[in-house]
Amino acid sequence: MTYLTHGTWFGEPDLRRCRYLILMGTQNGSVVNHLPMDLASKMADAQMRGMKLVVVDPVGVNTGSKADEWVPIRPGTDAALSLSMIHVLLNEEGIYDREFLRKFTNGPYLIRRDGHYLRDPQSKKPLVWDASTGRATPFGDSNGGPIALEGRFGINGETAPTAFTLFKEHVQPYTPERVSSITTIPAETIRRLAREFGAAAQIGSTIMIEGHELPFRPAAVNWYRGAIAHKHAMLTGLAIQFLNVIVGAIDVPGGHLGSNPVSETPPLHWSPVSSADGLLIPQGYARRRKPPYPATKVKPPETFDLLDLAPVAPYGTTFFTETLLHPERFKLAYSPEMLIVSRCNPLMTCANPEVMAEALKKFPFVVAFACEMNETARFADLLLPDAHYLERLDAFPNEPTEFMGAGEGEWHWMIRQPALPPRGQARQWVEVLFELADRLGFVGDIYALLNGILDLKEPFAYKSTEKYGWEELADRWAKSWFGPEKGIGWFKENGFIRSGRKTVKEAYPRAFLAPRLPIYLEYFLDAGEEIRKVTRTLGIEWDTDDYQPLVDWKPCPAYGSSRPGYDLFAVNYKLPFHSLSYTAHNGLLAQLSEKSPSAYSILLNADTGRRRGIREGDRIRLETESGLAVEGCAYLTECVHSEVAGIAGCFGRKSPELALSYQQGVHFNTLLPHSLDRIDALSAALDACVRVKVSRL
Repeated sequence: MTYLTHGTWFGEPDLRRCRYLILMGTQNGSVVNHLPMDLASKMADAQMRGMKLVVVDPVGVNTGSKADEWVPIRPGTDAALSLSMIHVLLNEEGIYDREFLRKFTNGPYLIRRDGHYLRDPQSKKPLVWDASTGRATPFGDSNGGPIALEGRFGINGETAPTAFTLFKEHVQPYTPERVSSITTIPAETIRRLAREFGAAAQIGSTIMIEGHELPFRPAAVNWYRGAIAHKHAMLTGLAIQFLNVIVGAIDVPGGHLGSNPVSETPPLHWSPVSSADGLLIPQGYARRRKPPYPATKVKPPETFDLLDLAPVAPYGTTFFTETLLHPERFKLAYSPEMLIVSRCNPLMTCANPEVMAEALKKFPFVVAFACEMNETARFADLLLPDAHYLERLDAFPNEPTEFMGAGEGEWHWMIRQPALPPRGQARQWVEVLFELADRLGFVGDIYALLNGILDLKEPFAYKSTEKYGWEELADRWAKSWFGPEKGIGWFKENGFIRSGRKTVKEAYPRAFLAPRLPIYLEYFLDAGEEIRKVTRTLGIEWDTDDYQPLVDWKPCPAYGSSRPGYDLFAVNYKLPFHSLSYTAHNGLLAQLSEKSPSAYSILLNADTGRRRGIREGDRIRLETESGLAVEGCAYLTECVHSEVAGIAGCFGRKSPELALSYQQGVHFNTLLPHSLDRIDALSAALDACVRVKVSRL
């Protein structure tokens, strides 16, 4: 979603200038997600300045309890809420940034009856309606004349609406009254939130920064995994992001910012470019991952991540389990013979561990790098000791499109230095893979790839005929970027370097960029049709229903019919003092978890618990319709939705060697089945929403 609208991987609110912030399914600013301490500091400062914080989340024990307003929402319905708020803004209040939508989105593009762009016969460019001449013209060719954002226009015997007209009409059914029954949020609350958000955006206002007059939109909506860990993840994320787009709060002061989509400051330069249809395509360092636009070529699958059938997905790792367990379904011509697991623990962090274990057993040989005997490491045929992060030398780990704050500030680059030498035979896992590549004869190809990705210049670019040690690789990298006098030795002594303060264009690039953002996903139509052709030919069952040009809310599988008693949604949430599965066995944090009333418990709404005869501290069992179950102690609180059972973090560790975390707390992923129909075909996100029944033990 951020790639489509910002041209970079991550996004965050401009907390320096934002005055009204809605968080949906994220605890951004509460010591979680990327840049946890930086954003926590900025969030505290913003709230001290008077920014209103609204948290929309089924669980409110952390961020929600510190917000100006916590809005409990039924899990998996964030898209419905967002589209209803957009409906209120567009169709009831008339609050939207017409100039932004006209200039920076494909909203003015004219649409044919079949849903595709109406194109110029010669240039093939999408057509827009030039109001000054009263005729259709290719976008960008109007010579500055007024372009129609709304309306229907007669062209060659066909009436063609603008994309924005279709978008505006499309959201009309999402009235607050209808959406209230979907989300459990009162209709009057939905309307009030929409009006507050629209008013706070101050559409039409500007601000002067370093001599540049920029649009000022001090309102933003931010989201993360909680909102999009569902079957229809990409449609949900886009629906939320379109709230920012509608009011023009994209990469402008006060709004929602991409994590550095533009760099003009050495050592690296990148900026998004326009496609033939005028839409944004990320470039350079910001394109280190697969962007969702333009769609990649669809073809019979050649790899186990099935990305050949997922042309708009940024990754396909969730498909691995399905292809390993059911290779015959996907017509793959080979079976993998070896798995290398590097600093990850899929047995605990994906879905039900028993399903993941069966997938791992499909590999004849498993190599694992690990700092401890974790659950996945126990499956390894060859277990190699990995250097702990406090034992490693890493060059520039603060990737600028993820771990360098968005908006104003300084470009800075650091190294991670070892606090102590590795114990025993432990080595950095990437260093070992470089050595393997050298022994297998293709390390030169990796050097060539890195020269391009890192933009390494002579005389410090990696030479395919040479062999470099880990520290020498880092040294050449540093010297190429910052000059021969600033090699790894300089960084060991100084730690980091500031390469310059961001320019206004780097901090707030939208007003300086020509590429447009899509609110109408026309290219989804062709991508979906190509998938249907390939999968029909191969006899592969594949869901293409979400390849539609206008976003919708669609219920995830947990909203299907359920047997009586399975009336709660189990959801997972993050804690501010734990990180993924890495920290559960940290001695100090384990003690903190024991003192926390929620960390190792199952959250139940106090009224929900009392109605079922459950008291604080009772041992309870959550069970899905398919028989997957977990047990834990009940913690009754007002800070959780009445239809929700909340489970924190990644606890309930299953490796006896991890004594401090072994069987401590509840393992949420045990409840999650893994099947193709639970994976979002657009984004490859695995649905983490499941219905359970609760019983007292």
